[in-house]
Amino acid sequence: MNSQKEAFLQSEGNQWFQRTKELRDKLRNEGDEIVTILQAIDCQPQKVLEIGCSRGDRLNAMNKVFGAECYGIDPSKVAIEIGKSDYSNITTQIGTADDLPFDDNCFDTIIFGFCLYLCDRSDLFKIAYEADRCLQNKGTLIIKDFYPPFPYKNTYPHLEGVHAYKMDHSKMFGWHPAYEEVFNIVSTDSGIALKDEPNLKIAITVLRKNTQFAYPLEPFSAES
Repeated sequence: MNSQKEAFLQSEGNQWFQRTKELRDKLRNEGDEIVTILQAIDCQPQKVLEIGCSRGDRLNAMNKVFGAECYGIDPSKVAIEIGKSDYSNITTQIGTADDLPFDDNCFDTIIFGFCLYLCDRSDLFKIAYEADRCLQNKGTLIIKDFYPPFPYKNTYPHLEGVHAYKMDHSKMFGWHPAYEEVFNIVSTDSGIALKDEPNLKIAITVLRKNTQFAYPLEPFSAES
C-alpha cells in the first residue's frame, strides 16, 4: 500500500462511510455538537469548510442555523454522491486535507471532522499549511479527533497496513503564536470523559487565528 490517503480514496473511504451510516443517521436526528459549541461561544460563521465532511450533515446544520455558505471535502465518493442528493444547499467534492482546492483566505471557519487520525504522518505539515492558507485572519479552526495523553498508533482493524494515529492534533497549529485555543471539551463516544480510558478520549478544540497578536513589537523594551 502506497499511503493511507490512497487507501481511503480508492475504497476504504466508502467502506468507512457505510460502516458508520447508522451512527450518522442517529446523530443527524440529535443535532450537531459543533454547532452547539459555536453558538455557546458566540461564533457566527459565514463561510465554512469541513475537511472530512462525509455526506454533509454538519454543513447542512451550519447552513440552517447560521445561514453560512458551506463547502466540504471527503475521500468517499459514495458519501459525496449521497450528500449532493440529500443537501442542495451545500457544496461538497471528493478531496483530501493535504491539497485543498480553494483560494487563499477563503473561509472564516474550517473544521476537521474526525479525520486527522487517519491521515498519513508525512502529510501533517502539508495539511497544516493548507488549512492555514485557506483560513482568513481572525478565523476559527475546529478540530474533532482523538485526545490521548501522548502520541501513539493503533492497528486499523478494517484494512491491513493502515494505522489509527492518536495525538492532540491541535498542536499542529497551537505551536504558532497566531493561533490561540479558546475552547476545549473532552468526551468519549458515550459522552463521558473517562480519565482511565485514554484510548477512547475524543476532544473538540476551537482555535482562533489572529496574526496581529502573534509578535507584539518590543513588549519588554526599556522606556526611554
